[in-house]
Formats: sequence, structure tokens, C-alpha cells
Amino acid sequence: MWKAAMPPLYIMVDVYLFNPEHDLALAHGAHNYTAPPFARQFRRDLRLLPAWLAPEGSYIAIPDDCLIEEDYRWLLNHHLDITPVHFSKIAELGPCRIHPWGWDAALRYRLLQAGVSPEYLPTDGQLDWIRRLSHRRTSIAVHQALGEVFSPCPVELESYDDVMAFALSHPGCYLKMPWSGSGKGIYRVIDPSGDNHVPRWIEGALKRQGSLLCEVGLDRLQDFAIECMCRDGHTMLMGYSVFDSDFHSQFGSGRVAPMEELHQYLLERYPDLDLVVEKVLLALDAIIAPHYSGPLGVDMMFYRDDKGHLALNPCVEVNLRMTMGMVTAAMGSRHGLRGRFSIVAGKSGYSFSLSM
Repeated sequence: MWKAAMPPLYIMVDVYLFNPEHDLALAHGAHNYTAPPFARQFRRDLRLLPAWLAPEGSYIAIPDDCLIEEDYRWLLNHHLDITPVHFSKIAELGPCRIHPWGWDAALRYRLLQAGVSPEYLPTDGQLDWIRRLSHRRTSIAVHQALGEVFSPCPVELESYDDVMAFALSHPGCYLKMPWSGSGKGIYRVIDPSGDNHVPRWIEGALKRQGSLLCEVGLDRLQDFAIECMCRDGHTMLMGYSVFDSDFHSQFGSGRVAPMEELHQYLLERYPDLDLVVEKVLLALDAIIAPHYSGPLGVDMMFYRDDKGHLALNPCVEVNLRMTMGMVTAAMGSRHGLRGRFSIVAGKSGYSFSLSM
């Protein structure tokens, strides 16, 4: 039976892991969160996704009920020099830098239960900042910090009457829970007076999370994002991703190509993009970088304004975690791949694919 080679104890190793329930865990807020069945299956089925982001020689943690040999063969077949290790065996690797999809109290607790030393994990204070800044109201702060209006700014509302009044006056608007990801917790309201589910959804969301972010619906032309890294109090631009989302803003597919090509594609549509991105990075330096170190993505969008002109929403939302856009960016720039990356839901579960 194949067995992962364990490094000498004095070597600091990098361990990547996929915990897509991260946003749900942030909404729960406590360490005793248990992911629902669909999220656990998503975590299991797409467990090797972060391997595209991991540098050579890294480890990738997989659920204990997955076969190491099968995952090792998959990694070899895709020319990824990454070693799989069961989640319960992470502590046996010795000193490690752990790179999850996103940090939350529930993951920290799971790692502690698996024997990982607290010195390799974020503190409660750091996790509190991550949760606080992952609240969707951070997008409001970014809009306000830019110093000029590019698109309608979201508003945060706490009462049912206020949310319903917004929905009635803005047909096609989006109602977003403060903590949710990948299109979950987002409701696009076309006609609130004719949709009996809207009142129940608003009441339930306010009861669970206390407020809703309300956004004017825009004539979407193209979704994209800047992919960043916060380190030492500074936000660095790492690249771009270009993707499509569905009716409820859930990730559909992403374009895989060299970074220069994606950048040029965006500039051809919006020549002042670099200037706006520079302003967004400065806003992130002030709002997020003093309190957070790690990957960060800012979703943006080209849309058609009321006069029919192309316009830019410079901050649809901010994600303090890894993103699907980071995966597609790495596949194109680091691994030399091209095509269309997508997540596929089938009868037997989830999978990811790259089509040419």
C-alpha cells in the first residue's frame, strides 16, 4: 500500500485543504458548526481542487474515508507534484503552514481535534477579524472609500418592512445574506408582490443573520474579479479571473487562459480599469490588510447603464478566502492550460472539468 513520505520534523511544510462550507461556518459563528450533507459531499467530491493552487512539494489534506492511492494517481496524471494526506494525519507532518479554502472557528476546532498544534493556527482574535470583514457590508465600505460613484452602492437593512420596501421599488434587485458564498444566500427578486416565497425568505434570513444587503439589479455583461494576497499590511494584486454566473449569482464557469490575455480582454472593454483597480487596492489596504493575511478576491462586473453605455461595478463583493477565480487563474498562468473550467453536479455527486 502506498504511504505518504513524512518530512523531517524540522521542515515547515505547506498543507492545502478544501472546506467549501467556510461561508456557512462564518454565518454560524461558533466552533461547533456541522456542515450540512450537501456541503460535506461538495467538500469530499472536490477535495483536490486546491492542488492547482499549491506549489510543488506541498501536501493536500483529504477526508479520511478517501483512498490515498486513487488521489495520488489523479495528481500524478495531472502532473501535480502534490502529496495527499488524510485529514487526521496532518499533525504527523510536523511543523506546517495550513492553507484552507477559508479560515473559520469550526475549521480551527477540527484541526485542533486532529492534533494540530495551536501555534500553526490563527488565534481567536484573528478569526474574529476574518468573520467581521467577511460580512457583506465590507463591500459598502469599499464603494465609499473609492471617492467616486461607479455603480449603485448596496444598502444594509435590518427590518422586514425596509427590505420589502426596497424590493418593491427596485424590481430585479438582489437580497443577500451577510455571510454566504457561491451564490448561496442570495435571492433575486423580480416581482415581490407576486412571489409568495419572498416574505418567508426575508423573514428567515433576518432572523438568522440580523440584516440583509440590498442591491439594485444591473444589466450584467461580464463577471470578473481581481485576485489578491494580503500580507504585512499590504494588498498585492496577483491576477485576474473572468467568469460567468447564473441568475442567482452562483459561479457557473471560468475562462482559463494566460493572465496577460485575461487582463487585455478586460482592458479592451474598459480602458480605465487599471486606475480603478489601483483605487480598490488602496481601499483594501485601509479596510482589510491591517487585520488580515491571506488570499482575497474582489468580484467586479461590467454592466450596461440606463443610457446603454458599458459601466463598471468595482466591488460586487469581497471574499477573504480562496476562490474559484484563483483556481482558474492558476490553471492558466502557472499550469499553461486553456479552456473553460466548470463545476458539474451529477447523479453521483460533484466534479470539476476543463473543456476546450
